[in-house]
Amino acid sequence: MLIVDDEEEIRRGLEAYDWERVGIRVAGSCENGLTACQRLFSEPADILLTDIRMPFMDGFELIHQIVQRFPYMKIVILTGYNDFQYARQGIRYGVSDYLLKPVSRADIDEAFGRIVRELDDKRLIEIRTAALERKAKLSAHFLRQRFLQRLLFQRLSQDEIEEGCSESEMMLEGGRYAVWMLRIDRREEQSRYYSDREWDLILFALGNILTEMWDGVGHGYHWIDRATGRCSLLCAGGGLLDDSEVGTSMKADKAAAIANNLKRFQGLIMSTVSYGIGPVVRDLSQIHLSGRAVADALNANLGKGAALVAPDLSPGQEAEFARTADNGYGIPAREAASAGMIEEAKRFIDANFERSISLQDVAEHIHCNPNYLSSLFRKTTGKNYIHYLTARRMEQAVMLLRHTSFKVYEISEMVGYSTPAYFVDLFRKHNGHTPHEFRSLHGNAGEGEH
Repeated sequence: MLIVDDEEEIRRGLEAYDWERVGIRVAGSCENGLTACQRLFSEPADILLTDIRMPFMDGFELIHQIVQRFPYMKIVILTGYNDFQYARQGIRYGVSDYLLKPVSRADIDEAFGRIVRELDDKRLIEIRTAALERKAKLSAHFLRQRFLQRLLFQRLSQDEIEEGCSESEMMLEGGRYAVWMLRIDRREEQSRYYSDREWDLILFALGNILTEMWDGVGHGYHWIDRATGRCSLLCAGGGLLDDSEVGTSMKADKAAAIANNLKRFQGLIMSTVSYGIGPVVRDLSQIHLSGRAVADALNANLGKGAALVAPDLSPGQEAEFARTADNGYGIPAREAASAGMIEEAKRFIDANFERSISLQDVAEHIHCNPNYLSSLFRKTTGKNYIHYLTARRMEQAVMLLRHTSFKVYEISEMVGYSTPAYFVDLFRKHNGHTPHEFRSLHGNAGEGEH
């Protein structure tokens, strides 16, 4: 069990309680919801005992974060406020119990004894195991961070972009893109100002805010440079970009609103926050130009709390893109050998598409350079490697939707996608219907639509 309370005396008292009497081991305590959230993400517990009113992240926000990721975790609220609204909100989140300070020994034994009995139930243990196994498969987040770093600051070929989007399960089809960058001024002034523990907590808070306010609402995707704390936000949602054809930026009021949201962590960050808005580009291969432009603008202005709009791309930058956009591998291939290699590549894809496989994996299987294989695949089949892989996965998804009652999230995993929402978007793009709509149209609207 993890204990969370901002009053040190209460934390110490709870830690000293004889929890072993009811079969509980205390893993430790935290002084606020933010540190508890960070700890639970890396070291999940079975039970969370938390106060409500705390700095940085209160108990209900902590519970909201936890129940989404660890539905098996039991949560007990311990508070000094006998407020019906609190109790009702706790019920909505599915908390196991609501205890009022000061709490009696009998109340503790009764509440936690019942929770321990529930946790010992075989079915709940199986649910927990299944949830952890699914979580272990979700490597798309790490692939996404690696790909975003390259997409934001390096020139990538169309094949590299398509493969990266597929592996990291990103949908980038807006036709207009821009990069917004956020800077913690004090970190760049004094790189050793924060302790390692403080810095880890700041990075965790930043990631939480951006996931909630950016990725989670469909604006795009974010990447954080852990060394500097600079946050790069790829804007791929048209609603955030200026409507005019001649205009370079994301809507400034939207950018300011996100920057202002950091004020609730002012006591943690202890710094002003600057931000810059990059120019709009109309091709995925040009995103790095927007990223470089906004980075240059911030580097040129070291003022505190700056709000900058990077200028439009210069003709020189556009010309540089035109000269270098084509990676042009230009490797000649002998036709007979090429056909054999591509057939072997297809066989490998057909046998392994249900897991995460990259162009590198296929190339290693047939003992070939990945760049050469990418070029050869397109020349031989008329399709990019990622198009073939996606088509194969969609064929299998159609078959499973027609002839089985697996749920959509299960089918998503069975055809190689760890994020059901990405799978649904991709399926709609390829088939004109969501998986649920497709299943209904083809007379198999069983219980698999969820």
